[in-house]
Amino acid sequence: MQEMIQDWAPELSARLGRPIAEIAREGLSASDFSVSRSVEIREPPGRVVRFSLAFALIRPAHSVAAVFTEHYGYLEFDLEEDSVVAEIHETLYVHQGDA
Repeated sequence: MQEMIQDWAPELSARLGRPIAEIAREGLSASDFSVSRSVEIREPPGRVVRFSLAFALIRPAHSVAAVFTEHYGYLEFDLEEDSVVAEIHETLYVHQGDA
């Protein structure tokens, strides 16, 4: 995972607003992830993979996406034509009923 942090450090720095050197040295922490954010990778002909507590970075020129998750590690996906990388932000309300 550290190798992937090093490789994606410039994009992580831009995304997280922290210096590249800090990200390379300290990596990611739980505060970099949100329970309301997830990522879906949708590949033709209909395969969908969803990761909770995650965000994605994309290198279009290299046809690759990186998904960073709090619980499942960091993964790279080679993108095919018509692949979709969807970052999903949910605003949740959980009703607890009458007290």
